[in-house]
Amino acid sequence: LLLSLSSALAGLRMTSPYSHPNIDVESIKALHTDVAEKSMKMNIDHFNANGASDTYDMRYLVNDKHYKTGGPIFFYAGNEGDVWTFYNNTGFMVNTLAEEFNALVVFAEHRYFGESLPFGKDSYESENLKFLNVEQTLTDYVEFVRAFRAENDQELTPVIVFGGSYGGMLAAWLRMKFPETFQGALAASAPIIYFKDAVPEDGFYKVIDKVYTDNHPDCSANIKKTAELLDSFTTQPEKIGSLQKIFNTCQETKTAEDVETVIDFLYNAWIYMAMTNYPYPTEFLAPMPGNPVDESCKPFNFTAGKKSGIEHLLKTGEVDEDELQLLKAAAESIKIFYNFTGSLDCYDLEGNQTPNLDAFGWEILACNEMCMPMGTDGIDNMFMPEPFSYEAHTAGCQESFNITPQFDFTLTYFGGRNPTFDFATTSNIVFSNGDIDPWNAGSVTMDVSKDTVTINIENSAHHLDLRDPNPADPQSVVEARDIERKEIKKWIDQFREIADKLAK
Repeated sequence: LLLSLSSALAGLRMTSPYSHPNIDVESIKALHTDVAEKSMKMNIDHFNANGASDTYDMRYLVNDKHYKTGGPIFFYAGNEGDVWTFYNNTGFMVNTLAEEFNALVVFAEHRYFGESLPFGKDSYESENLKFLNVEQTLTDYVEFVRAFRAENDQELTPVIVFGGSYGGMLAAWLRMKFPETFQGALAASAPIIYFKDAVPEDGFYKVIDKVYTDNHPDCSANIKKTAELLDSFTTQPEKIGSLQKIFNTCQETKTAEDVETVIDFLYNAWIYMAMTNYPYPTEFLAPMPGNPVDESCKPFNFTAGKKSGIEHLLKTGEVDEDELQLLKAAAESIKIFYNFTGSLDCYDLEGNQTPNLDAFGWEILACNEMCMPMGTDGIDNMFMPEPFSYEAHTAGCQESFNITPQFDFTLTYFGGRNPTFDFATTSNIVFSNGDIDPWNAGSVTMDVSKDTVTINIENSAHHLDLRDPNPADPQSVVEARDIERKEIKKWIDQFREIADKLAK
């Protein structure tokens, strides 16, 4: 789940990490020559009353490197992006667990993403968007697993579903709704209750503020000062033009709207760095060093002794020396996310760095059934006030995609308004969440049933537990993975016991 903005949805924060920055899929493929890329025909509409539907080719990946006859199927419920992105960042499943359990690894690609486009280049035409929703996607995965089992004579093979972020939500829902098909689920960083009236709307922002403020209080204060200073430029047009040079934007900065775009662009970087604050270098969303929050705060060290307000910076005329120093520090800070390798000549504020056809996919989902209301009053935190508006969100979705959001659908269909009651009979799910991952604010972090396990992982970022084990991992993550493998073994053993009885 990542922060995605479009001009038609100004002021609406919606989140998905796989369309920006651009991801080099071909380079990822070159790293995994042992993976077979295949496709399976899927109905575009699983719910046609006449039982008739056109089909599309759903892409999937298979790795049998560690598979031995009788081993389980480990299935990844692909989320909002190219399937190779998730394969490349789920090493605990692909490498560690697959080897330990002799498992066959399968990754499915989410409809309307990557190459799994139901209507080809016309998939994102407004008349074709009605088939991009959660129910159709879940049914894709159920039908796929059933067909895959049958084709490979594996009807009595246990299937464990994995997922992180939105994929973790899908994994949890697959186990809840289709327990006969999926024998267990590892749902990492899965905000399945971040919906209307279920959790505080500002939870996401509070966690990010805590990540910065706990370790770098001057940094979070300077981030807020930067945003306030820039906001003051909206009434000082003579200063707006300087922002192109200061922040190295590809477009000229001329209007108050351009200033707001720059502010959003800066916050995107700080939000993503908090979300993926891994203890070692990664290229998950973009090439970044280990502990990117620490690195992004270093440019702000020069103001540690300054007074906390910005009154001394709010001057008329050209950008003065104090203002320039603060803004240049912010520009250096966001380089850690946007341009750590130095490969970009300028920042494209219009998003043209990501020409992928599926760049709007998450925004469409968020305009349909996946609207997560996120807002903040900007009091006592590093953010500017940005309350969530149901009216503005609805208007933006209708204008951009001719879709009216179903704000209540998800909690009505899957439950979650009262998790300990709604999920009391749920079984065989591990809900794992890092305490420095902002998505934990909308995830299951409490015990909800005797047959599910909730792991709250100290000092762990967004689904860090799904990544390849690394010597820099905190001990809490090592211990979480031990619990996860224990639960997976239990689910597999339970299924085999039942299958053995049926075979007699």
